[in-house]
Formats: sequence, C-alpha cells, structure tokens
Amino acid sequence: MSDLVASVVIPVGPGCTSLGRCLDRVLRQEAVRKEIIIVSDPAVPESDLPRGSEELRVMRGRRAGHPGMLINDGMRAARGHVKVLLMPHCVPSGTGWLQGMLDLFEDESVGVVVSQTVPAPETRPGLAACLLDSVRPAIRRNHRDHPVPVETVSHQCDAYRASVLADVGYFDTDHLPHPGEAVDMSIKMADAGFSMVLSDRVVVSRQTPPAGRRLGAALRRALQYGAADAALEKLHDMHWLNAGVHAGAAVSLLLLPVGLLSLPIGVALALLLLVWGAFLALRVPVLGVDVPVMAVNLAVYAAVMLLVREDWAPGLFGKGMHPAIIRQWCLLGSTTASYLLLVARTAGQGAWRTLRLPRGARSALPVFLLGFAWWLLAGVGYMRERLLPSGRGD
Repeated sequence: MSDLVASVVIPVGPGCTSLGRCLDRVLRQEAVRKEIIIVSDPAVPESDLPRGSEELRVMRGRRAGHPGMLINDGMRAARGHVKVLLMPHCVPSGTGWLQGMLDLFEDESVGVVVSQTVPAPETRPGLAACLLDSVRPAIRRNHRDHPVPVETVSHQCDAYRASVLADVGYFDTDHLPHPGEAVDMSIKMADAGFSMVLSDRVVVSRQTPPAGRRLGAALRRALQYGAADAALEKLHDMHWLNAGVHAGAAVSLLLLPVGLLSLPIGVALALLLLVWGAFLALRVPVLGVDVPVMAVNLAVYAAVMLLVREDWAPGLFGKGMHPAIIRQWCLLGSTTASYLLLVARTAGQGAWRTLRLPRGARSALPVFLLGFAWWLLAGVGYMRERLLPSGRGD
C-alpha cells in the first residue's frame, strides 16, 4: 500500500504549545506520500502557526470554539485516500508511524485504525488531567501482537478510510455538542459495517492538552459531556455517560430543602424521580445485566424503613410526628441518598482508574471528590440539553 496518499489533519486551538514537536515528527514520516493540513481555530494568532509549503497546508476553521467543526473542515479539504486525525498534543513515535497505520487498511473491512496512546515521558499530569482521564481514559494500549477491535474512536489519533468517511457524512456538528461527535462517528462506522481496530505497532505519546491543565476548564467540560449524552440519547437511544442518572442526583439534591418549605411538593418530586428511575438502566458489573434505577431507589427506601427504629423517631423527627409524615421524610431522604450513591459509584470507578496514572495514588481521593462534583455537573448539562436543546454545542 506504499502508493496510498495519506492526509494528516491537525486541528489547533487557542493555547496549543505542542504543535511544533508534533508537526516535526509528522514531517519525518517515511515510505508514504502524504499531505499535512493544519486547521486552526479563528482565535489562534497568525504568529502561532507555521508557514505553508508543498507538503503542508495551513487553513482557518469556520467557527471558533468547536473542535468538531475544525476537524470537519480539515477532513473535507484533505485529498488522501486515508485521512488521519492527529491532535497536536499527540506526538508520533518513530518515523514508521504513518505507514504502520496505512498497512492495516489492506483489510477492506477496516474503516478506522486507532493508534495506541501512551503518556509522554516528561508528562506529570495535574489534578485536572487526572479528573478528565478518570472520566474517559485517554491512554490506549494494545499488548497483543495483532490489532484488536475497539468500540469507539479515540478522537486523538485515528486514521479513516476516506471513502467510508465521506459515505457516513463526516462528524455530526449540527445536532451534537462536543465531544458527542466522536461517539456518533463510532456508531455510524459500526452501522456501515466497518470495523475499528487498535493498532498493535504504532504509538503516539500524549501530552496534557490545554483543556486538561485548568481545573475550572475540566469542570466546565462536564456540562459539555452531559449535553452530549442527552443529544446522543435523542439520536441513537444511547446513554454514553449515563448522565440521566446523574441528572436525577442533581435534582434530588433539591428535594430536602424543598421538603422543608413544602413537604407535599418535595414528596411529589421524589415520586416523580422514582418513576423516572424505571426508565433509567444501571449496569450491574458482577451480574452483567441492566437493572432499573427504580430498583435501587426502592432498595434504599426499604433499608431506611427497616433501620429507623420506632424509639429513634422522636430524636430524628421530633415528638408527636405522625408515622405517615415520617414515612414521607424517609422517602425524601432515601430517594436523595440512592441517587447520590449512584454518583459516588461512578466517581469511585473513575478514582480506581486513576490509580494506573503516574501520580495516581496521590490523586485518587481528590479525583473521587472532584468526580462527585463533575458528574453532578454532567447531570446539569444533561437536563439543560433536554429542556433547552441547543441543536449545536460548543
């Protein structure tokens, strides 16, 4: 496949500091005819971009702040039979990286080749980067001696068969907030009958991107992820991050203060969340099955009712309170507690994944606490997108 022309598309956003090293390594790739397209956010100063050449094209994206649109602009301008998305914070290892990606397209069933991703040797990820990696692991390794199938593209270093990419319509930036377009692309590739494989030979080293260096920016990403989950649910009936459960947790936090103001309204909201839980699925890892969230709500409620003894009631609820009122307060408390337990479960899974990072042992507890807030914010983003659909997100 040495006669195959490859296009490497590198989207560049504001604050990018790793473009020079990434571009230098791509220019050194051997044994393949290639073109390189740098597509920059309109907010990037001209002085931060390299000059064009016979092999290198530099172009401006149409819209600021939307990575998916930058990628689409570059992909549509690319002329190669294979179009490679390479984020500027990912640096190819060796000079045979590009040819190694192309070789896997000898199999006509392959639509996407995903490069392995490892941390850059000098990288010391901060707390924000650890938090984001706990949500969607950026490190991808293949320890087999052959390519292995994957369910989603990495959106960091992926090679696409150009004809298939055109057939599926590129990345959907009209209906999906970022980063939902990457999951949508994975679904469209699978629906088109093409496989996505993780290479066993090619590797890029990943530095921490600008969005992963600031904790405030990382927390704002939660709103984007929640909105993306809501949009994907509408398009594909798919819960990418299970943000609907976390939306229930965010709403349930309002129940107790609402109950103090008006117990009937608080109970009515709790019952609505209980009913909503019947339509939210939760995966049980040990059993490998999905159960409705309502089952968790009812189990916690039953446990609370069994644990609250009659002689505790005066101390907890005051003397002379009617048993029916006590049951209503237990319903409020158990609904809130059950949803918050589910958020804690998700945050705990992320903290567990953090342990494999270079500074993971020190970051696990802070990532758990921040992850709790992150997933609540994702729930807020989910509800905002469901109630006020944006149609296109930043």
